[in-house]
Amino acid sequence: MTQILAIARNTFLETIRDRILNAIVVFAVLLIGSSILLGQLSAGQDIKIIKDLGLASLGFFGVIIAVFVGTSLVHKELDKRTVFIVLTKPVAREAFLVGKLLGLLGTLTVLTAAMGAAYLALLVLLKVPVTVGLFQAIGFAWLELLVLTTLTLVFSTFTSPVLCMLYAFALYFIGHNANTFYTLAQKAGVGTKQLLLALYYILPNLTYFDIKNRVVYGYAASSTQVLLTIAYAVIYSLALFSLAAVIFRRREF
Repeated sequence: MTQILAIARNTFLETIRDRILNAIVVFAVLLIGSSILLGQLSAGQDIKIIKDLGLASLGFFGVIIAVFVGTSLVHKELDKRTVFIVLTKPVAREAFLVGKLLGLLGTLTVLTAAMGAAYLALLVLLKVPVTVGLFQAIGFAWLELLVLTTLTLVFSTFTSPVLCMLYAFALYFIGHNANTFYTLAQKAGVGTKQLLLALYYILPNLTYFDIKNRVVYGYAASSTQVLLTIAYAVIYSLALFSLAAVIFRRREF
């Protein structure tokens, strides 16, 4: 456990210094600037757009950082040859991956909390009601980053950073349109239907985490939905990490 925490700490410090704070500044400037412009819109519409834009920006910056930083989690260690020094010590490869993942998740947690606090503070400043749904949307955005980061970790164990990035973004967009597979399966033949349903259940379904379009209208997820979404994120991430551990364990250095 001490080794895992040491790796996680080093990863956290390394990533938090990687100009991530600039993203927070950009996020705050974007929200403040948009609020001034949107204040000139017709009454009532500006509040909805500010809510929607803020949540979309939070998710956007989180995904960008998760993918760009996550793609280099393993490759950077291989490139600098530091992984050989770590693994020559009594450190299991699985422990190395756990530490890397926890370190990046720690960074993303700090980042999401900072952006969420800036967003909610802006709403309070503009006298916009802060609802439970807004907190849920921010939490769901973090759960999505958990799945996406673990997914990126899988790709980083066997491919280059560029391909890893492409795969991650591709599955991100596919995940937000996962229901299309289910819809098409209902209209397809037997063989195609089974294939589409398999893709629907195997690929990450990121639509579970996207509630921002409903939150702006006062929607709040039920306790059952919250628990099911958390369970899905945790179970799917554990499955992805198990796959990453198997690939990394068999990799020749």
